[in-house]
Amino acid sequence: MTGLDVFSVGAWALFDYILRADHYPEEGETVELKMPSKLLHTRFFGDCSANLAASAAATGVNVGLGMVVGDDFNRYGYRAHLLELGVDLSGVDVRSDADSGYNFNISDNRGRGMCFSHLGVAADQNDWAPPLQQIENSRVVAVSEKFSSYTLASIRHARERGKTTVINGMVGTANQEAMKFLQAADYLFISEKECKALLRVLDMSSAKDLLKAGLSTLVVTRGSEGSRWITGEGEFHCDAVPCARIQDTTGAGDCFAGTAIGLIAQGASLQEAARIAAAAASYVVEKWGCQTNLVGRERAERRAKIYFEKGA
Repeated sequence: MTGLDVFSVGAWALFDYILRADHYPEEGETVELKMPSKLLHTRFFGDCSANLAASAAATGVNVGLGMVVGDDFNRYGYRAHLLELGVDLSGVDVRSDADSGYNFNISDNRGRGMCFSHLGVAADQNDWAPPLQQIENSRVVAVSEKFSSYTLASIRHARERGKTTVINGMVGTANQEAMKFLQAADYLFISEKECKALLRVLDMSSAKDLLKAGLSTLVVTRGSEGSRWITGEGEFHCDAVPCARIQDTTGAGDCFAGTAIGLIAQGASLQEAARIAAAAASYVVEKWGCQTNLVGRERAERRAKIYFEKGA
């Protein structure tokens, strides 16, 4: 293991099944799925922390992943896939006597979605030892779900060692522990809906209030309406970048965060990171699955340049 620019920690359900219907069913209603039949049996690679690691690696930085998984991580080709992307897996603990979890992502033709998750080995993280060696060997440490004792110990250790620290996602699910996560973080990437839920948990009225916990930068993603970047010096808005077609939005937020983190680790400004991350995410939604259409930094930069210079 060489020095890592970005280390992504977290564990949720590892694999995704994706289902699409015209509309959500009413209670007792049966709806027809509107999607290619071959996709009904497609096991996509997922998990927020792994999505983030894969997206950050696409920017050209050295990336590692920390999580606990079942033996199906090897058996179904996920290990080989991430190694091909250049992700260091020395922080991945494979339990041969367990299975990883599954997400069942359900969306309608308006882009609204819900997810049913069976966490498998990731359900109980209280006895997991955080990957301290990898954290100490990294410059930036990002944690994603599950927001548990495992990820809290990881981000706290990173903060104590002077690393740049990042939270990605629904930290409000940590409930009373949410503030402890925020106090250990420099950056928070969170969707608008997740941000509203977090504010309710913390009894705060404004997204800007979250900076009081010690964050340097808050990024609120808003889907097709772009993203809002808030710092102690002010804030700016970044548009979403249009794409050729929208097939599946699963993983777009993780790609946005992972790309931005990878670019910031390389010294990019927040504005530059926001624009290129928006372009990278626009590629992800053009195909089914979180990691099936990741692009390198150069392609994302070209699409961002075309869009943002046209609008200048």
